[in-house]
Amino acid sequence: MDSSLVLSFLLFIFLFHFSYRVTGQKSCQTYTCSDSTGPAIRFPFRIEGLQQETCGYPGFDLKCSKQSNTILEIPSSGRFWLQEIDYTKQEIGIVDPDNCLWRKLRSLNLSGSPFKGFYYENYWMVKCSTKLTMVSVPPSKFIDCMSNSSYNVWATASEVDALMMLPMGCELIATMSVPVPWSGYYENGDQTSFNGQRENLVLKWDEPYCADCEAKGGRCGRLQSNSSLEVGCFDVSRTRHVLYFWGKTGLPRSVSYAVTIGVGIPVLLCGIGLACYVGDRVKRYRRRNTHVAEAGSSSIINSQPIVIVVGLDNTTIESYPKVVLGESCRLPKPNDNTCSICLAEYQPKETLRTIPQCQHCFHADCIDEWLRTNATCPLCRTSPAPLSSAHSPP
Repeated sequence: MDSSLVLSFLLFIFLFHFSYRVTGQKSCQTYTCSDSTGPAIRFPFRIEGLQQETCGYPGFDLKCSKQSNTILEIPSSGRFWLQEIDYTKQEIGIVDPDNCLWRKLRSLNLSGSPFKGFYYENYWMVKCSTKLTMVSVPPSKFIDCMSNSSYNVWATASEVDALMMLPMGCELIATMSVPVPWSGYYENGDQTSFNGQRENLVLKWDEPYCADCEAKGGRCGRLQSNSSLEVGCFDVSRTRHVLYFWGKTGLPRSVSYAVTIGVGIPVLLCGIGLACYVGDRVKRYRRRNTHVAEAGSSSIINSQPIVIVVGLDNTTIESYPKVVLGESCRLPKPNDNTCSICLAEYQPKETLRTIPQCQHCFHADCIDEWLRTNATCPLCRTSPAPLSSAHSPP
């Protein structure tokens, strides 16, 4: 088999494999647990049982409840309802299914999940007897779901020394570090939430980083590999499939190496194969036409005339008149005061030689040396002829 065909076949296999890895993300569709109110689920999230494992990223698995709620389970912290996903900001809003977020916050542990808070603030949970007609506690949030007819529960972000002034009938029951979007978030009685009904917890994620891809109108996704966690940006143009390898601060070094090697080697092999093919054809053409070329070359060489350029002989050079400059340095041409060969100005008592045909003057030594190798005037390229004996200097 011809070497160029082999290289073309190998290049086809490589491009097919690369295209398969890229286009595999097209099979990952967007789902929702609820047709109207649920968030759109796509990479890095996936719904177990509805989307393939490669359609999501580790730690972002979701489930749908029988009531069409989207369930996110955080290790060591329990289940939450996922209310909102902002893919451009990489933020989520979750609520407690039992509508008692503060009870969940007491045991919240995000270390085993890809999520974290924007800002962590220390909170103290205080329980006070309902028999107290007026509770003198620092500014705090009343927690209705943890209170009953015997006591009320409050949460405050005030300093510990302020809590030491609690009245009789109040006690500190918990301290916790709460992830909040900003300082004092949970002190506001009218809590901001995605759905306007329940207190929500706002979290974010850093990996995988898809914010830039989403901002450009693309969709993030894993390359079609069960073991690889390489992330690509798909359908940026909306009209054709485009892939950008995506890193947190640019192109990952490992991906750069892979792309360089994966694309560079096939291109190099194709180039070598093409060069070998062209070289072989050129050699065959040269061998077939060697005798014609040699014959043609011989005839051309033999027919070329030999041209030898020489200067003037000493007799002819000496036939040109000389003049010794006086103190005034006057010459036939007033502006001709510099030797164009050595570029030096003429000085009194220097000997000059004149070419009769053009009346150009030069230092005698300079023009004599020039005319021995060049049969033309250095200035006007006139070809001087020898003077007749009648005009030769005595």
